[in-house]
Amino acid sequence: MTTSTLRPVHVVGGGGLGPLVERALETVDAVAPSACVVAPVPRPTPLAELTDDRLAEEVVGALEAVLAAVQGELAHLGSGAHLGSGGRLVFVLPAEPLMAVGGGTACSAVTNGVLSMARTLSIELVRDAVTVNVLAVAAERSSGGTDPTASLTAQLAALLGPGGERITGQEIYLTAGSDLGRLRP
Repeated sequence: MTTSTLRPVHVVGGGGLGPLVERALETVDAVAPSACVVAPVPRPTPLAELTDDRLAEEVVGALEAVLAAVQGELAHLGSGAHLGSGGRLVFVLPAEPLMAVGGGTACSAVTNGVLSMARTLSIELVRDAVTVNVLAVAAERSSGGTDPTASLTAQLAALLGPGGERITGQEIYLTAGSDLGRLRP
């Protein structure tokens, strides 16, 4: 493959996992117009401290930022559709609030809102040949020593590289198995 067929990957959204995504993308070859959306997720906060103003700022504000980032990338992502390659949209979220954490009402609302948005977009954007997937990442090295950057790099390479046009609507947990057997409320 020549470098002239490779496309830059836009990292948008402003979330805390942005630097991890940037590191993971250093060796990933995207073959289609691509964007990684990293949602700005609020820190865990006790429920008693979640005022209406704080919810509006941290939850509504974060979801608005994600939607604006996606809308800003649509022209870029659809630019390969006429060539049959479409585009690739990957949401990168912290895994912990998706699986529920104490004090995580606001961060869970954001991450699960983005997850639901991604599911809907995967259906809606199929007409434009744009794939939409979610990677839920445990940002810290696991107790078994698994490096989150290596796991994220491998998954991004699969989704953004050759063959990735066949993968859409998936949510993939990169947690070194910490999500296995977890009870859901």
